[in-house]
Amino acid sequence: GLAVLNPTSGKIERETKAGYYPYTVRYISGKLFVTVLGEDKVFVFDRELRLTKTISVGRTPQESCRDGRRLYVVNTGADSLSVVDTQTDRITSTISLAEKGSRFGVAPTSCAVEGNRLYVTLGNSNAVAVFDRKTNKRLSLIPAGWYPTKVLANEQQLFVLNAKGVWPRHPNPKGPAGAGPSRTGDYVLTLLKGTVSIIEQKDAQKNQGAWTETVNRSGPLFDAKAGFKLPIKYIFYVIKENRTYDQVLGDLGRGNGDSKLTIFGRSVTPVHHQLANDFVTLDNFFCNGEISVLGHSFTTSGYASPFIEWLGNLTYSNRWNAKNNPCSTPEVACVGGGYPYGMVPATTSPAYLWDRLDEKGVDYRIYGENYFLFTRAYKIFTDLYGPEGELAKKFYAKVIEVASSGDDRGTEFNELAKPYFDRAKTRADAYNLLGDPGFISRLSHFLTGDYTFATVLKRDDRLRHRFADYLYHYPFSFRSWDLKYSDLDRVREWKKDFETQLRLGHVAQLSYIWLPNDHTDGSSKKILDAYQFMAQNDAAVGRVIETISHSPIWKESLILMEEDDAQNGPDHVDATRTIAFAAGPYVKRGALVGDRYDQLSMLRTIEILLGLAPLNSNEAMAAPMFGIFTDKPNVQSFTPARISERIADADRERYRQLGP
Repeated sequence: GLAVLNPTSGKIERETKAGYYPYTVRYISGKLFVTVLGEDKVFVFDRELRLTKTISVGRTPQESCRDGRRLYVVNTGADSLSVVDTQTDRITSTISLAEKGSRFGVAPTSCAVEGNRLYVTLGNSNAVAVFDRKTNKRLSLIPAGWYPTKVLANEQQLFVLNAKGVWPRHPNPKGPAGAGPSRTGDYVLTLLKGTVSIIEQKDAQKNQGAWTETVNRSGPLFDAKAGFKLPIKYIFYVIKENRTYDQVLGDLGRGNGDSKLTIFGRSVTPVHHQLANDFVTLDNFFCNGEISVLGHSFTTSGYASPFIEWLGNLTYSNRWNAKNNPCSTPEVACVGGGYPYGMVPATTSPAYLWDRLDEKGVDYRIYGENYFLFTRAYKIFTDLYGPEGELAKKFYAKVIEVASSGDDRGTEFNELAKPYFDRAKTRADAYNLLGDPGFISRLSHFLTGDYTFATVLKRDDRLRHRFADYLYHYPFSFRSWDLKYSDLDRVREWKKDFETQLRLGHVAQLSYIWLPNDHTDGSSKKILDAYQFMAQNDAAVGRVIETISHSPIWKESLILMEEDDAQNGPDHVDATRTIAFAAGPYVKRGALVGDRYDQLSMLRTIEILLGLAPLNSNEAMAAPMFGIFTDKPNVQSFTPARISERIADADRERYRQLGP
């Protein structure tokens, strides 16, 4: 909302609603201009807080700055500035900040005007862009610290706030133990120390050419044509949770590991160790985000919005949602209503991997990933009826409501879909399922909280066809986040679906598989202890790779596996260094690959192999994983040598039943 606060009495004198996520307010000539980040608009109010005008701007408008009668609105998700005439309340021009031909990625976060210059912080470029305020032409780039979020300017100096500081590496040998509280010691977020860059205006003008070149050199582009052309047709992209490299592979015996920091070593994770030995050891692989809500955004879109970067940190500090948050101290491993906020439309990315797959006509399956469940539903509603349509608005309100309560809606979907497992194996099956009154009623309440979706579905066949495609891509029986549900049961459901695809003669070219239970439950033993969780996940990974490697498509397959983040473990190199694996006939055998890769590298590699364009400018600069491949295939299959003795008895039996 928007409120008028009396600074003397400390009391609110007037207040009114101001849409979803009002972010900044500027008072100009008797009017209040409010950027409404969640609705891609600027609301204009008079002094009595009466709404007088609504201005549509770019995606996720965040900050704004004034230049006389002009207001520059920073559209973080559109890589642009909307220039608003504050007398007529109209947009007069749009300034593009996009790079490399991408629609988004540089993440502009703030702006400031001084003299004839307009300054804009670019979060993902670690720079400040300088524009001529009269011509809107970019003049130069100024290097900043890590993730600049605010710029202030006067005649002599620029002040740039860098949210993540300046240090490139943050070792955390005293990081969380993995079998105890997750926010103690050198926790990854506490290692980030913001900084202020103070830049002399005369230096910025004197060095504008050299500094611009410095910024441009820091983000090289890689030519996909100069990379690899391999006969890989099927990619299995596996996402796991929260482990550092040293925590798992520090005892591997090769590579840059520290066995003193190893917690879930060879005796707990024999399959992970076998993979690293048999194929490639990746000892220089990093996560791009610090926590899960960022990690899943990077693994699915190669981007995390400035708003979710900020909101994620706030949430994990336990300062947000105090009314509903059960966390009483920073040491308690819970986030209250945090994670589902990654599904609220205001926090999501402009485009995801599945959007590119659809554009290219590449078939895919998404196993358990919440981001698909919510972003795709909202996209369908807005594509067909616009963001102001009833379905989009009710879906938005429903997600806000559930996110505020802290419920996990992926699990909610799994529960409603239980009676309908195996009824959406094909698009035709899914289309027929959308004629089942019971299913439609349940799905409608899940999406809009009432019968609105069901009503529109019955009268608009376009919606039915779009949702049939949506349901086909997301197998119902594969459970989303739920530590009570074994990863081996997830593998059982994936395996059944995979075998069905083989039987039908049509295997998805990309399978995104979430195996989350290496997250563990910290020091709690209500379900399993941390070592049993890790042993369970290790065995599940082994069965996935074994199943694929013994299938008829193995000779054309690639398996890539990484963590969503590395927040719950120690590492002597960096708190974001993590475990990552690759397996397949065209992956090197027994090799140590020390090239510097990260989550964007893995995503870019997938895109190149499937013939997809980069999702955004941030990801376009990632180094593809050229170093892991060979052009001399080895089709020998993979069989886990053993599983951990730490595995729980029930999981041991599940593993046996999943045998080849």
